[in-house]
Amino acid sequence: MDSGLCVNPGNQHDSRTFKSLYDKIKDIGIQTLVADAGYKTPAIAKLLLDDGITPLLPYKRPMTKDVFFKKAEYVYDEYFDCYVCPNDQVLAYHTTNRSGYREYKSCGIVCEGCLYLKQCTESRDHVKVVTRHIWEPYMEKCEDIRHTIGMKEVYAQRKETVERLFGTAKENHGFRYTQMIGKARMEMKVGLTFACMNLKNWQR
Repeated sequence: MDSGLCVNPGNQHDSRTFKSLYDKIKDIGIQTLVADAGYKTPAIAKLLLDDGITPLLPYKRPMTKDVFFKKAEYVYDEYFDCYVCPNDQVLAYHTTNRSGYREYKSCGIVCEGCLYLKQCTESRDHVKVVTRHIWEPYMEKCEDIRHTIGMKEVYAQRKETVERLFGTAKENHGFRYTQMIGKARMEMKVGLTFACMNLKNWQR
């Protein structure tokens, strides 16, 4: 049986390396998978929900600049498939880009005279673009799960269990920096280190 760990380069985002580890552990009977905000992507949400696993992912702060409206302030109308801006103007569907995001655009002529223009967009043609991933319903399902009674307490256990192990590995076993050359050597070090840490926990 393959080990339940993966070693990946530090310049790869967590969401990119998730699948390789998930394929190793998905058959052990996972009911709820708790992860940090780095794994909160539409692709991971869809993968888990389609496999019958409950994804418990935290709140992720919007990346919008402070002077602009947040995306949540643009209301999505599911029936007409459009967004409505804070000034009650419609952003109609325009196209779906290669990354899987549906683009909704406003009318530049209407937006040009809007009082909230500086809080909305800096584009030269005064057109506001709001994107919505084709798998956004899966992200909305994750938000519903996050607000379910009892899930906040479940997520709080993460810092008491797995995060403590990561902290011990960094502080006591030299995992703040890569000390081996080559992926194979690092896999050997990681495997032996965490195996020893597991044995230490079993002795308690």
